[in-house]
Amino acid sequence: MLAWIGRNWYLAAFVACVIAAWCAPAVGASGGPLHVPGAKIGIIALIFLICGLSLPLRALSAAAGRIRVHVFVQGFSFVLIPVSFLLVDRILAVLELPLPMRNGLLLAACLPTTISTCVALTRLSGGSEAIAICNSTIGNLVGIVATPMLVLLSTGRQATIPMGDIFAQLALMVVLPLAIGQVLRLVGERWLVRGRAVFSLATSLLLLVLVYLVFCDSFAAGLRVGAASLVAIIIIVAVAYPLLLAAAFAASGRRPWNMTRAERVAASLCASHKTAVLGVPMLSIMYAGDPHLPLLCPPLLIYHFVQLFIGTALAPRLRAWVQDADVPGSGRGMVDVPG
Repeated sequence: MLAWIGRNWYLAAFVACVIAAWCAPAVGASGGPLHVPGAKIGIIALIFLICGLSLPLRALSAAAGRIRVHVFVQGFSFVLIPVSFLLVDRILAVLELPLPMRNGLLLAACLPTTISTCVALTRLSGGSEAIAICNSTIGNLVGIVATPMLVLLSTGRQATIPMGDIFAQLALMVVLPLAIGQVLRLVGERWLVRGRAVFSLATSLLLLVLVYLVFCDSFAAGLRVGAASLVAIIIIVAVAYPLLLAAAFAASGRRPWNMTRAERVAASLCASHKTAVLGVPMLSIMYAGDPHLPLLCPPLLIYHFVQLFIGTALAPRLRAWVQDADVPGSGRGMVDVPG
């Protein structure tokens, strides 16, 4: 058992963080002893600062030019996932799942990819961190406009969000720390290259803290959902997310996209993720005053847990698969699946 935990320490730590948040959510939630105002924004900013410190500018520039990859990720995130969930919604309507819970699933499908989680998991999985950064930024900027439109099309709800505030928040969390990291890298690149292992560990630990804080807030607010509906949502998401991740991974290996293994890992994670850090506030704004708001958030929070758990569990295998591409005589092509 100890040997398994040693090999899979990050997965064990992730589960421990969620359990700790569930057992005593008030400790890390707003007003709790471990709560620090702006902590989540600060953690995300630190993750992107580390990305700026550890990534060469040429890698970011090259990733920015991979238009096919960006089209794949954003198309999967904003077209294929919402359409898939709309089709599933027809089945759920027949099964008489409560409408607010069904709408919660549709709203989750309309959201952009995660801001920092996809970047941290891509690094942990040996994928292209630069591709993940580009698509995290693109997705959340596009989502400011696309998400309200998709919500209107899928649920009929007229939704507006404060675009200026969200633009400013993204600039503070993503663009500014990334730029500062790049400037600092120019000053001390030789030292920063030697510290790459430290940066990788720091990113992983910061993500664990972010997971803990997000779930403390979620559990403290309470999941005001009937047991049967909650179990149904858990089953739906537990089946849907692995299928979406597998579909993204399989499709990314097709010849038109021309992706390397590292790019496929990044693209698959970014394409299948949905943000809870921005998602919950966006839903709260779009559905302010709606008595069904407490029923709209649980599907997103469950989706967030499942994507984190599966991504963390698969990370060692994906990293080994990416690294195997560099081994002479491995005999594996670009579109192989992890062995």
